[in-house]
Amino acid sequence: MIEHFRHAESIFFVQAKRGLPTPRDLLWILITDAVRTAQHMPDLDRAAVSRVGSAMPAARDTESDAHQRQLSRLMDGMPEYDATGVRVVVHETDVDRMVDILDLLRFVVGGHNGRDVLRMKRCVVARAAGLTIEQCGRVYDKHRQGFDRRAMWDIRTRVLGQILAGIEREFGLVRTSRSFRRLTVREIEQRAKARKHREAEANAE
Repeated sequence: MIEHFRHAESIFFVQAKRGLPTPRDLLWILITDAVRTAQHMPDLDRAAVSRVGSAMPAARDTESDAHQRQLSRLMDGMPEYDATGVRVVVHETDVDRMVDILDLLRFVVGGHNGRDVLRMKRCVVARAAGLTIEQCGRVYDKHRQGFDRRAMWDIRTRVLGQILAGIEREFGLVRTSRSFRRLTVREIEQRAKARKHREAEANAE
């Protein structure tokens, strides 16, 4: 997991971002990178490695998206786009990282007693795939009115926060201002003592 965050950090600086990335910045880069990898994979291969159910993004454009893209190319004097002539080869390392990162969605517990977990996952993955705020709103709830940038930001913040907490809890890592680091032996012992103390108090009650 630490290596994945180092990869995200390299992407952050290649993109000429200003300042230093936070763990949330790096996690979002990893999610968008994982979704992009999934989109470049053939459908059968993507289905074979998918472990996140229907939250896995689709690689197909809608008919309207394809028409608009084609029209834009023709108006710019570019040749007609032939999708069969382009093939993106996905590296095995990228696939392994994609599986690891999308698997982190299991840490999302949602809100409202967990009733909206799946639609929160779908909404965040849709945004990472490049869908507009309006499209993400329909993914989240097609009957909801007034889904705006603030609503999308709140959902994304909640999902990223829950994933970061899950990473820290499951992998025994400590969040820093920029990424994660491994626990020291002393910190592991202190956490073990604190856990035993909490268990003793719970048993006493």
